[in-house]
Amino acid sequence: MNLEKTLKKLFIPLFVISFNLNATEVENNISCAQALSAGDINKAMSISNEVLKSDAKNRDALLCKGRVLGAQGNYAQALNTFQLGASVSKEPFEQIITNLLIGNLHRDNKQYDAAIASYNNSLALSLQEKNQKFSHINYNAIGETYALNNDLKAAITNYQAGLKLAMNDNERADSRERLAAAYSAAGEHNLAIEHQVKVTLEQERAGTLDQIANSRMELGRIYIAAKEYQNAERTYTKLVQFAKDNGGAYYEAKANMGLAQTKAMIGDKAAAKLLLADSEKIAKSIGDTELIAEVQTSMNQVNTQK
Repeated sequence: MNLEKTLKKLFIPLFVISFNLNATEVENNISCAQALSAGDINKAMSISNEVLKSDAKNRDALLCKGRVLGAQGNYAQALNTFQLGASVSKEPFEQIITNLLIGNLHRDNKQYDAAIASYNNSLALSLQEKNQKFSHINYNAIGETYALNNDLKAAITNYQAGLKLAMNDNERADSRERLAAAYSAAGEHNLAIEHQVKVTLEQERAGTLDQIANSRMELGRIYIAAKEYQNAERTYTKLVQFAKDNGGAYYEAKANMGLAQTKAMIGDKAAAKLLLADSEKIAKSIGDTELIAEVQTSMNQVNTQK
């Protein structure tokens, strides 16, 4: 199995199919969820509209359409659709999911107070129902929203609460990575390193190759922020070898960029330029235009650094 560049997504089983749907509606709802997961929002919209023609109060289709509208930037329409979904969400678990989705919509539109209010509603129901998984998810969502609003203290408090509810290495790594990022942003480097080191160990036990690589990339970044350049260099060097061993050209280029930044910070611009040249060569070989642009930005920074 090779490493691949992936987008980190919060997995939530949103489409719980009701028993009273007919076979066609079940198939459509499943397809709607699959279309959203694949990023085909036009197909997802078409499927949800088709279901709603025959059942205007179909909760799953309403949630699907709300997510599509949100992805399209139609905030007001998405909120109205989610509210319709909320009105037909009767069971506590359905309400947990709906409030979480509404919170995500508000957060993505920088309506942070409204987002936190929705997440808190979902959290209260999760705690009431003793649903540990979604209590953990909501604490992290609340923490992320506070972090986006530059309230790092509140973010850390919620991430810590979420960590206490984590049930496995994947969930612990999720909470710890968020804690590490918040502590790093707050300048509390020792605590950031402590948590991110644990993240790398947890990802090595339970994570995918991408998650392992990402955790090491983030550990290197935090070491640089803490001015622990030797530790950063060791971390990135290990990641280069890990990427080579597992066919991860993208992460090899990224690790070389991290090494280059480390070399530049200690005044070795010549070594930094060589590493960035290697990164650029790899980025061009895999045709990653975003990575190529990122390497070029790093080159400019090294060239202008005094």
